[in-house]
Amino acid sequence: MLMPLERLRAIYELLFREGVMVAKKDRRPHSFHPQLPGVSHLQVMRAMGSLKARGLVRETFAWRHAYWYLTDEGIAHLRQYLRLPPEIVPLSLQRVRRGPVPVPPSRRAAAAPRVQTVPGPLACPPKREEGWGARQAYRRKEEPPEPHVEPVAVGGVSQPAPQPSPGPGQPPAGAG
Repeated sequence: MLMPLERLRAIYELLFREGVMVAKKDRRPHSFHPQLPGVSHLQVMRAMGSLKARGLVRETFAWRHAYWYLTDEGIAHLRQYLRLPPEIVPLSLQRVRRGPVPVPPSRRAAAAPRVQTVPGPLACPPKREEGWGARQAYRRKEEPPEPHVEPVAVGGVSQPAPQPSPGPGQPPAGAG
């Protein structure tokens, strides 16, 4: 596809600056890329297809959007094409440096009473006692355990049930 060199250079500059390129799968010539003024999605897809064929980018596709990630060879190629010094690297390879987040004094004062003051390895805040009674209302009541019942063997088809033994002075159950 014939493309003006300034558009191709703009695509390559954005790819190198970000380290990743995103384009909507929309082949209409009048649907333009949101980050590149005057460049259509079709032109971005064709330029990235050329880089992908040479193994300079890796492609992923999800939900009508294509994502192209620069490989190490792609970084070297674009650095040479755009005539950039080796100190400049894509944003995807730069580490984000975050300083310590200061805690406002109002939050520090509010958090102080909830901090555990007992020395030791525990770092949990102490439990609050005001809600303890309300939680206990929903729990099971303590009941005495049920008395233990011995299981009795019941006779089946092949054996009759056992007969109780006769007490003293009573005739046997079968004689009578």
